[in-house]
Amino acid sequence: MSFASLIAHSKRYGSDPSYVLLGGGNTSYKEGNILYVKASGHALGTIDESGFVKMDLRKLEKIWGKQYSNDDEEREDEVLKDMMDCRLEGETARPSVEALLHALLPFPYVIHLHPAMVNGLTCAQEGEKAVARLFPEALWIELVKPGFILADIVRSRMAKQKQETGKVSSLIFLQNHGIFAGGQSLEEIENLYNSLMGKISSQLVRKPDFSPLEADSYRVESVKKELGTLTTEPILFSWNKEFAHYLQDEKHFQPVASSFTPDHIVYAGFKPLWVEEGQDVVSAFKQYEAEHGVNPKIVCIQNLGVFSLGEKPMPLFVDTVSIAVYTESFGGPRFMDDAMIDFIRNWEVEKYRSSVASK
Repeated sequence: MSFASLIAHSKRYGSDPSYVLLGGGNTSYKEGNILYVKASGHALGTIDESGFVKMDLRKLEKIWGKQYSNDDEEREDEVLKDMMDCRLEGETARPSVEALLHALLPFPYVIHLHPAMVNGLTCAQEGEKAVARLFPEALWIELVKPGFILADIVRSRMAKQKQETGKVSSLIFLQNHGIFAGGQSLEEIENLYNSLMGKISSQLVRKPDFSPLEADSYRVESVKKELGTLTTEPILFSWNKEFAHYLQDEKHFQPVASSFTPDHIVYAGFKPLWVEEGQDVVSAFKQYEAEHGVNPKIVCIQNLGVFSLGEKPMPLFVDTVSIAVYTESFGGPRFMDDAMIDFIRNWEVEKYRSSVASK
């Protein structure tokens, strides 16, 4: 096993949309006192050696002896500065915001992914109960602010688990985020993921059906022209059985009307625009912009279809729909709360990740 093996496995997971989309997810490898961890903004599917940052594990450990500001923005700035100082000489890339968490886990290999099927648990009303039943050895971390706060809470829970059981779990489920898996080898982690995906699949009452449907081409082109007056982004359109289910009316739309995870905010906006049948699209678009200070990236028109402003938002909205379907098996959907959504929207780290990914 080696750093080269990590790169190969990272590409494999990153190229599989059932595990991760676009720039989401991150991986790491520990060798002696060196942590190789994915750099912020790089996509796993195309990553190479330049997409990783080499960091000093001893310096990262010293971060836990420091005191940081109680103000969110100041604290994360302070932690980021210290994390940048933990890079080995000559390293220039910015480490993933989850580098601290990777450093904490007592495994040579760590792979953090966002499978829609797993997020059918982490984003479900009864997700915590389901994880306790299906994966009793795993840690469940409630919705908390990412970055230092998340790593600190995981650190505390791992210490408690080790004190009580004598070992640390190789699986950590993060509410409204995804999953971390650690192992002595990449084959061990692969087996972990195969096992947990199979176990979750066996519990599902139904799976998403994205069979394409024929749309009203005249109305679709008309809406594209209208949206074209509001953006320079390419406009994509999609219409399928799941979209038809959720776009019947506003009540059916609610399970996909907000953000499940930070990645959805970064790539598809914090919520889609809902447009009722017969409502003026341009007016609805401008009203959204006036209310929220940003343009919508996804426009959902009742009984017509889904329009994506740019290529990246559409796969994330498909992911939102997939997660919503999977949550039906675990008590229904649970979005991030408004405070967390606002935090992610304004967090400098996620803005940086989005800017790098957009390039």
